[in-house]
Amino acid sequence: MATTDAIAFWGDTIISLLQNGLAALSPAPAVLLSTADDFKNSPPTPPAVTVFLYHLAIASELRNTPRRSTNGGASRPALPLELRFLVTPWTSTPRDAYRIAGLIAQLFYDHAVLGFGELLGPGVWAPDDSVEIVMESLPVEELYDIWDPTEIPYKLSLTYLSRVIGIDSAFSTVGSRVVSAAFPKASA
Repeated sequence: MATTDAIAFWGDTIISLLQNGLAALSPAPAVLLSTADDFKNSPPTPPAVTVFLYHLAIASELRNTPRRSTNGGASRPALPLELRFLVTPWTSTPRDAYRIAGLIAQLFYDHAVLGFGELLGPGVWAPDDSVEIVMESLPVEELYDIWDPTEIPYKLSLTYLSRVIGIDSAFSTVGSRVVSAAFPKASA
């Protein structure tokens, strides 16, 4: 499972994936990690693509998965996280925005599951880690709720769910392996 740096490194992974996939465009858009404050204070200069982490949640169905180590110890289950991103093309014309949105959709579709060694590198990720990227369809009201505080009119955006990023627990126990057991005799 991943270290606590996984959320930041996942943002870097998304940026790298988009930069590589959009590099053939002329001019290639700048790809930036952003926040709602960034949009409000100074929207990016087109052409650009922003990636905004707007929601982080626990994948509750995986929350209590037990983990055992080979030395007989146990650790708390990894904290399974789901990250929701808003990916927005910033362009001078609607046609360019549509074109970039199509390329982004194709890129994430073609890289729907990223495993260790693709863009998930050592130091943060374990060799058995993988992260799935799923396009989400948000109701229009929710998209407007994301854009409303920025005081910028709604922009064409794609929303994606990245799951499951498992953050390792800092706690573990070490125990010895059970090699024999004795049970009391049952009385007749």
